[in-house]
Amino acid sequence: MKTNSKTLFEIKRDEYIELFSPLFLPEDPVSHDIVRYFASLLRVLGMEDQGWDPYAESRKMLEDINSFFFLDLPVERFKDIGLTHWRLGLILYSHILEMDAPYEVITNLLRFKLSKGYSPNPFFDFLTEREKKSFQKKGISTLRKIEIIKKLSDESGSGIAKIFDEFYSNKLRNSIAHADFILTDEDFRCRGDISGINGFKISYEELDQKITCAKAFVTAIFQVDLTTRQFWGLQKQKGIPYDPNYKGLIEVLVDEQDVMCGFRIHWPNNSESTYRRTESGVEMTNCSLDLEDSNISLFVNLYAQKSGSFSPLVEYNAKPIYTKLEGTDVIPSWSLKIKS
Repeated sequence: MKTNSKTLFEIKRDEYIELFSPLFLPEDPVSHDIVRYFASLLRVLGMEDQGWDPYAESRKMLEDINSFFFLDLPVERFKDIGLTHWRLGLILYSHILEMDAPYEVITNLLRFKLSKGYSPNPFFDFLTEREKKSFQKKGISTLRKIEIIKKLSDESGSGIAKIFDEFYSNKLRNSIAHADFILTDEDFRCRGDISGINGFKISYEELDQKITCAKAFVTAIFQVDLTTRQFWGLQKQKGIPYDPNYKGLIEVLVDEQDVMCGFRIHWPNNSESTYRRTESGVEMTNCSLDLEDSNISLFVNLYAQKSGSFSPLVEYNAKPIYTKLEGTDVIPSWSLKIKS
């Protein structure tokens, strides 16, 4: 007989997906500049060669660790398989907590929602002056990142703040990171320091909930990210009106699976601005990070010597010239009838 009951992981994953979806797929992706929105999804950092994206490696590592839970481990090598699974779970939990990319994407999407621009370091603007001075040496702790995310979540009314309360524990994170814990038959124990005054225990039931919710968190991020970029991939090979002054058309670029991996602005003076992230590296042409204004600067090549009414990039009485849409012989044209 089939049952429809869900596991805790499935319940939390689905709950988190529902909370994250409006952030990843906002009702209005245009008003605050869709390039900033795309930059948030694509994690625009600048030019990168192949093999410099730790996000991809983190996903593979989490998949490898998770696979061990489904293996029949040889008892002659693993004397207490139950504790072995807990140890693997702690490694998994720690790695999820320390990943940069999920926090950065979430924070930039919250910034977009609040019209605060895009930044490759989205947390820096919200640090105290003292924290900014020590940033180069100490960076930003995971706890501080989550505090900023929760604050922005409350400001935007997104409702995602509660997710982090369900899986993040600073004292648990520190005990794992500093190898200051013991697994007993009854519970997880941490001495806290040499004296043991700050010691604590966590039941395996609570520990399982923290690890499960952390797995649900990162799985939800992976799934919503993919769904979002698949959605935008449906807009491939279209010239969508982007800049009403210069008459730039934005095109969504996709990978072999038709998943969004970049964008291109077609300018009416036969030039382009392109950003594309693939496994081979990052292509960034005629665009750059504008850290001061929390934006992506787009370069439009040469202005017209004597422009007409259509665009500052097109000569008086001349016709606009756009480059072809990727993978086609189609030359797009400006038309406000085209909708994203």
